[in-house]
Amino acid sequence: MNIPDELARVAAIQDAIVTRRQAIGCGMSAAAIRHALGPGGHWQRLATGIYATFTGRLTPRHRVRAALLRGGAAAMISGGHACRAYGLRYVPAEAALVCLVPAARQPGGLAFAQYRRTSALPTPRRIDGIPVAPPARAVVDTCRGMLSLRAVRALLCEAVQSGLTTREQLAGAVGDARWPGSALVRLALGDVEVGCRSAPECELRDLVRTSLVLDEPLWNRPLPEETAGQLIPDAHWRDARVVVEVDSSEWHRLGDGPERTERRRARYAALGWTVVPVSPWRLRHEARTVLAQIEAALQSSRRSHAG
Repeated sequence: MNIPDELARVAAIQDAIVTRRQAIGCGMSAAAIRHALGPGGHWQRLATGIYATFTGRLTPRHRVRAALLRGGAAAMISGGHACRAYGLRYVPAEAALVCLVPAARQPGGLAFAQYRRTSALPTPRRIDGIPVAPPARAVVDTCRGMLSLRAVRALLCEAVQSGLTTREQLAGAVGDARWPGSALVRLALGDVEVGCRSAPECELRDLVRTSLVLDEPLWNRPLPEETAGQLIPDAHWRDARVVVEVDSSEWHRLGDGPERTERRRARYAALGWTVVPVSPWRLRHEARTVLAQIEAALQSSRRSHAG
């Protein structure tokens, strides 16, 4: 079926998704639209007044465009889809397509989109032609309803460590709101505030805080001045000269290969620091053993320095 040239141009700009109002405005009759949607036609109805000008499976991009058209001119994408647009990796696969709209609108009607009305729409950014919420809002919207503290920590730490947003901006996006998952976000923000940069580091902090003999270490802070700030361990106790490093290229220190790790640990040794390496797997499955090893390292080092 041929469609008006003007509508074809609109469809090309909008990823082949159009509204009924646009189709009528470009010269299509109601009968022509019914024919396009009927047997033998080449369109499919996504919601009342929202059409895909093709048959077959929708891509994530098609769903995003349909959600925006349904939401209206001020709508913007938030949540997991926005986080992926910003390049964040630790976004849950099941994260919903979230669309922010003005409080006065009541769109709905799309099974694959969640509309969240707000009286204070943020200023969107445009990524690849799509209006998306600012990073902090996108991250916080992704966390709504999440039940895994590890997943919340991973996303927040990645967003902050990448420089995409700050702890303060994330805290501002949460505000005083209470919704499923908000308590987990506040816990994760507390970890970020003290310096944790990855979910395993946050879990290490949880473990350390269960100890009866360990005090809180410094997190991701440079060693004393003799190192000129070149060594920044995950956690360290200055009085005992003990460092704990989380061995995980998956979670952080991207590009930190075995050779660099070896050189860094040789430098620690030359400066008289004891290094206790731990892996995310051991933090989860051998937590008590890991804690005992850290406690033993500190007690031994403190006795040595006292002597």
